[in-house]
Amino acid sequence: MTVFGIDIIKGSLSGKERPRYSLILLKDDGEEEYKVTRNRLFRMIREKKPDIVAFDNVSELFRSKKELVNFLKEIPPTTKLVQVTGKESLPTLARRYGIKMYIRSPADEARACAYLASFGVGEEISVFFDKTMITVSRNRSLGKGGWRQNKYRRKVHDQVRMVFNEIKQIIRNHNLEYSEDVRQGYGGISRGRLLVNAERSKVPVNSFKTKNVQVKVEAVEKDRIEYIPLSKRMKYVIVGVDPGSTVGIAILDLDGNILGVRSRKGWSFSEVVEYIRSFGTPVLVATDKASPPEYVNKIKASFNAVMYSPKEDMSIERKTSLVRKYKILNDHERDALSAALEAYNSYKSKLLNIEKRIPAGFDSDLVKAKVIKGIPLKAILEGEKEVEVKEDKKPIEQVDREELVKKEKIIKELIDENRMLRESINQLKEEIEKLRGRIVSISSEEHQRVRKDNYVRNLEIEISRLRKKLHERDEKIRHLEEKLELVKRMRYLEIFEGWKWVKMLKKFTKEEIERLEADFGINEGDIIFIKDCSGGGRIAAELLCKKGVKAVISEGFMSHLASSIFEKSNIPVFQVDEVEMEYGDEMVLLNARKFEEAYKKRIEEMKKKKLEMVERLFEDYKMKRKHTL
Repeated sequence: MTVFGIDIIKGSLSGKERPRYSLILLKDDGEEEYKVTRNRLFRMIREKKPDIVAFDNVSELFRSKKELVNFLKEIPPTTKLVQVTGKESLPTLARRYGIKMYIRSPADEARACAYLASFGVGEEISVFFDKTMITVSRNRSLGKGGWRQNKYRRKVHDQVRMVFNEIKQIIRNHNLEYSEDVRQGYGGISRGRLLVNAERSKVPVNSFKTKNVQVKVEAVEKDRIEYIPLSKRMKYVIVGVDPGSTVGIAILDLDGNILGVRSRKGWSFSEVVEYIRSFGTPVLVATDKASPPEYVNKIKASFNAVMYSPKEDMSIERKTSLVRKYKILNDHERDALSAALEAYNSYKSKLLNIEKRIPAGFDSDLVKAKVIKGIPLKAILEGEKEVEVKEDKKPIEQVDREELVKKEKIIKELIDENRMLRESINQLKEEIEKLRGRIVSISSEEHQRVRKDNYVRNLEIEISRLRKKLHERDEKIRHLEEKLELVKRMRYLEIFEGWKWVKMLKKFTKEEIERLEADFGINEGDIIFIKDCSGGGRIAAELLCKKGVKAVISEGFMSHLASSIFEKSNIPVFQVDEVEMEYGDEMVLLNARKFEEAYKKRIEEMKKKKLEMVERLFEDYKMKRKHTL
């Protein structure tokens, strides 16, 4: 399995600085580390086709759902995008699965993402249903025409029908369910759709095009992004119960954190079970009584949990000391919480020891739960579900009294040594607390100074940004005022001097047309002057034709392709020496009266030319018919 782990190093999608990423490529034979740009990262995903691409936040890679959907359409359908983090942070997950990670290292975070995803941690980002739409249609517009065009239309529609039926047969051969929608056409079908009840990766058809037919295969998009867990993880808890007419329940996780404390009068057993289940699966049920009440045994049996009860009934002083730092509403909640905390404390050292011994890749909560239930750690790590402990029935050996005395002496010495070490540890802890107090007081002053410096620095950055924005706004206003003044002068010359304002393209390119459109607009009936026609081709000519311009004036040679496109759209093209005009850097003026005369004359010539061509075609047709007869 190949897994990509990704974390952002610097920059952002919305900022000026382009983002760079740390990439960990995890394979069966090891791992590789890269530092890549966003474009190179996407290219590597398309080329290497990993099984999983893992990260801690999808917004680090994609600005919007549209970007995400477009990217998923480009990569193989077998590649999963996995967001590792959900309700829990990346450091918390890494610690649970035994992955070493320095929180400020993008490479470590990328590595953690890769390993966690390979362990089945995280949620797959899903934007497509398990349905696939196959659309078979014409690859070109048929346009208008006579009997020859009808013959061609019949041929194309017949080819669409044949391809549609072939694809339908392939879907049937693979036993996939589908529904179809067909639009009839002259001599066949103009479009056919198959909605297949299978995800894109299981549909044995790919998009393709032929001369007359195109086939598009794409997954059906969901309305919103869904996050699907890679594996269902069970949360294990410790439950403290105080039974009675008013039932108290306290719930802890396996790290001793309180998840919920509640009490209620007349609380039914089924409601109590449902409340507990909403937090997770109990692995330990605790009571404050040495002899567990029947109600507590019943809850323990409902979840097949382990029972914890103290050696003797817990005193009120003991309960109060355990819950002193928590806000408890009544005695029932106090008793339930103290029982849960006492149960956790009895297992605490064992659980902490287990946490240190668990290798990477194991869910520490799952391992702790199994150990509490009595399964040895070795059996868990080796994958054994249960190990039965059998008693060794060995004959009782005779004990040497002198040997027993020696062992008792050694035990006493060890107990004394242990007590001395504990006293030494307590002294060291007190000294550490004093030093921590000094560190806190020093760091507090330093923190205030740093906050003040950061605040001033942020204000200076904001002022600089606003000044730059104000300067850009002033420049824009000045530019617009100049354009407005130019338009006013042009309109004056049109009205009073008999000259017409012509909009100018400095170059015959798509970009220059878009600039003119943004600055002055290109409207139907406009006359366009092209100062430099070199490089102008089909796209630029078609763009002007779509705008509905009246005529084009060019300086220099225009390509034959562009001229023919204008001619097909009945848009005359004049050379500069064919009209009377004046122009400078930004302004072009045209003698309106003389231009209209030349325009009418050119239109008549174009009509005459088309008529002659039609007559010529008709004569050719008559000659061919005469020869065939």
